[in-house]
Amino acid sequence: MMKVDRWILAAVFAALLAAGCSRQADIGGTGLVRLDERVYALIAYGPSSSEGLGANSGFIVGDESVLVIDSRFSYNHARQLLKAIRSVTDLPVRYLVNTHYHPDHTWGNSIFRAEGAMILARPETSIEMERFSPIYMEYYKERKPDVFEMIKEVEPALPDSFVTDELSLDLGGIEAVVTFYGPAHTAGDLTVAVPSKRIVFTGGLVSNGYHPNMGDQGADFGNWLAALDKLAGAKPKIAVPGQGPAGDAGMIDLQRNYIIDLTGLTVDAIRRGRNLSRSILEIKVPGADGYLQENLLPFNIQAIYRMKALEVVAPRVEMDIPAGFVVSDAVGGPDAGMIQWILQSDTGYLELELSWQPTRRTEVILEDIYDKLARYAGSEDGLYELVADGSKKMIVGEETTPAAIGRWKYRQGTGAGGEGAWSWTMILMDGKIYSVRILTNTGNDHKLEELNIAALEQVVSTLRRK
Repeated sequence: MMKVDRWILAAVFAALLAAGCSRQADIGGTGLVRLDERVYALIAYGPSSSEGLGANSGFIVGDESVLVIDSRFSYNHARQLLKAIRSVTDLPVRYLVNTHYHPDHTWGNSIFRAEGAMILARPETSIEMERFSPIYMEYYKERKPDVFEMIKEVEPALPDSFVTDELSLDLGGIEAVVTFYGPAHTAGDLTVAVPSKRIVFTGGLVSNGYHPNMGDQGADFGNWLAALDKLAGAKPKIAVPGQGPAGDAGMIDLQRNYIIDLTGLTVDAIRRGRNLSRSILEIKVPGADGYLQENLLPFNIQAIYRMKALEVVAPRVEMDIPAGFVVSDAVGGPDAGMIQWILQSDTGYLELELSWQPTRRTEVILEDIYDKLARYAGSEDGLYELVADGSKKMIVGEETTPAAIGRWKYRQGTGAGGEGAWSWTMILMDGKIYSVRILTNTGNDHKLEELNIAALEQVVSTLRRK
């Protein structure tokens, strides 16, 4: 009898051990994943629109209520999440936390508001949802009608209450802690932790096996790294990323390395004279082969150009660049380089490019500008065909300088269409020749062209030593 009991106990122990191993393995799976008897993740099956763009959600079950993390991309995706919750518990959904404003994490909000949930987020998230949701919706309507059919019924539901630095929520027998570490992936990122279980939902701060989105206008790379350090410092046992399978805290270090490595590679490319288009072709992130949503990599490189270029090339002159203009390209450094700003507005497209290099010249004449035009025409990197129509004088700083003016159109093979007006001038300063090119595209509204060129020339007139 004793031998039988021992055999039964051994079998039961082996079964429990196998179940434990299986559960741990399931943490890296897709669909509804049980992280703990009270904590669950809904891991997207893949990056397609029908799969919710790879965005994960989760929920925490207390004795009294449920907290949900992110509501997914569409009403149908949100209903799938709600169905998963109801397969576990009938308790009321009291809270929904939006970790950030992106549609794949927030457009299902209305489904949970209808369940009585209070929607919690940062103020920045509410502002950006209200501002960008119509733009996203119009994009899908115009560019991706098949996706628009999935989300056309969505009415974005804004948050009901705002989180400051930290908020503790008692769900009955279990506590959830919502934390704001400052702007990182977006201006208003939140994480949701279950301290007693050492589980954290990272939102957009971490992607696992997916390229992160570094291109949001509210992103702050330096603080993003600091936020990741704080996340790792809490030593979570399980981390649920915004995209990709759940796992251990090692994914936080991988995310940190991705940001550091890509930033370093891109900054080095700028210093070596690689413009943006060339860097996009050449730069690969170590360890990121096979990452999903590879289409984000060019945008991440572009975002680093936008945020780091002026610091890297560090021209020894400055201009009063108006609000709204962003850096779109750059190469070189203080001795020789180029930086370009662009603005897309209701008045059309505006572009301003400043380049500089050492020179022994003592004056600038119109032929110098025509020579620059010829060099541009022979460059592989030139996007435009520039035809000179004449010349005029421009004010640059305290000097009056010669300028060439004319019309432009996109070069053949670029796949782009459009044309407009341009002007180009040069000035000598402290042993360097500074070249400034401006152009605009207004859809052939010539009155707007004149206004935009005049506005850009006013910016050029503010060129001065730092």
